Amino acid sequence: PTLVSRWKDQDQEKILLLWQQGEISNFQYLMHLNTMAGRGYSDLTQYPVFPWVLSDYSSSELDLNDPAVYRDLSRPMGALNPKRAEKFQDRYDMWEPSEQDGV
Repeated sequence: PTLVSRWKDQDQEKILLLWQQGEISNFQYLMHLNTMAGRGYSDLTQYPVFPWVLSDYSSSELDLNDPAVYRDLSRPMGALNPKRAEKFQDRYDMWEPSEQDGV
């Protein structure tokens, strides 16, 4: 069986419950999710993934109660602001598929 198939539904529910109740940290919960997805430190092509949730990387101190500190999670990274969205749209529009892309 694969690593992912070894995780039973009750294991996933137990981990979710532990996280919701504050028994495990956000980092521990994300590591469990990565493990369930077959990601880990032993394979650089499947390294764990963590969401980019902050938007303020220049302040010397962060007020974690201030919503402005966090990025808008309803938008993909490429569309966080109009300039960035335009840049990625231009890149997409100029992309020409090739055989090596599987197209």
